Amino acid sequence: MNFINVCDVFLDCDHDSIIYLGKPDGPTCHTGSETCYYTSVDEVVNNPQVDDNKLALTTLYSLESTILKRKEKLPGNIEGKPSWTKRLLLDEKLLCSKIRCDLLTWCAWKEADELCPTLEENEEQLRTALEMAYVLYHAMVLLALKGVKIEDVLQVLRLRFAQSGDEEKSCRKS
Repeated sequence: MNFINVCDVFLDCDHDSIIYLGKPDGPTCHTGSETCYYTSVDEVVNNPQVDDNKLALTTLYSLESTILKRKEKLPGNIEGKPSWTKRLLLDEKLLCSKIRCDLLTWCAWKEADELCPTLEENEEQLRTALEMAYVLYHAMVLLALKGVKIEDVLQVLRLRFAQSGDEEKSCRKS
């Protein structure tokens, strides 16, 4: 259900290449991202890890797309037991309780509180990946509720590559 409406088609001077000028109707990438074009040719040629990076981005964009599709269908008529994602989207307190430790609840069940013990107790890497997946998933549901795209978060991270944490904090508005 991703479309680009073609507005015009251009040929070069010797008619051996074509450029389409289009206007997107919603996201244009199958992952739900606004664009598919986030990998430079230079990265592909000079960086063999780009395929892994692309897979990671595609996974995040696909998860974001799934969450947003569930959000679009809300409140809607929910027959039977709603999916976990829908339950989280409908209940902000439940969502926040999965992300942080609420003093009124038992902390051992909270996702972020289950991630640190994988380091402290030297648990296997698979367990760490599993707990981090829970943290990311719940955080991305919160982003969807707030109307924040994962690309916005990635852009903030990209901007921070060029400055230290102290510099970034000093630039924040009070």
